[in-house]
Amino acid sequence: MPKNFNITILTPEKVFFTGEVTHVIVATPDGEMGILAEHMHSIGIVLEGVLKVEREGAWHWAAVGQGFFEVLAAGVEFFVDSAEWAEDIDVLRSERALERAKKRIQGDLSQTEYLRTHAAIARARVRLNLAKNR
Repeated sequence: MPKNFNITILTPEKVFFTGEVTHVIVATPDGEMGILAEHMHSIGIVLEGVLKVEREGAWHWAAVGQGFFEVLAAGVEFFVDSAEWAEDIDVLRSERALERAKKRIQGDLSQTEYLRTHAAIARARVRLNLAKNR
């Protein structure tokens, strides 16, 4: 029987999730990384993508923004820009956000505005892919 461990997923606005899980898979620059109980201490980067969490025998998927994570003896903490469970994603809203960002990126933008708009496009694409493929 797999061991449980605690995770916490934090966004700038709220504690998105805290609880016991048996497995986590996170997108990192080196590919997907699986984390189980008693994983060695580490710190890593979270890429914009899907965070997969196994708890109570079922897998749950969340669209997450960029951030980082830390594996500690007490569990794993994720600090991400945004997080949303697959079942809570509004497809129509995500499609509209993607279209707005695509139009905006074709305009005359500062470097900061360009990077923010590029991040909005990536976030909308992740949310749409997750919502349509869950």
